[in-house]
Amino acid sequence: MGSAEEVKPHLTMYVGGVPVGRLYVITPDMFWNKCRFEPLDAWESVRPLFEQHEEAAKQGFPIDKIAATKEILDRGVELHPSPPEAGPPFKPFMVYVDGETAKYRH
Repeated sequence: MGSAEEVKPHLTMYVGGVPVGRLYVITPDMFWNKCRFEPLDAWESVRPLFEQHEEAAKQGFPIDKIAATKEILDRGVELHPSPPEAGPPFKPFMVYVDGETAKYRH
């Protein structure tokens, strides 16, 4: 048994170089990895973008709804494994966050 302070393996999500949340993989898959999402303090600065991105996805990415998706991609998203021995940081193809759940594809 680990100590109460031990942190479970996770991925820290960075947007534009700023850590915004932690992803705890629930269901690994070769296409989409389903995760539990835990926001960090900086999440509020990007939350509206991810909400708009999620809404655009639900609508099939109509051209008039993709500005948030473009901004997320322009800022850049990286996932950093923790502990670091789990692997190097990587850029996922896409990340979706909806409340306390997230999924990413790499």
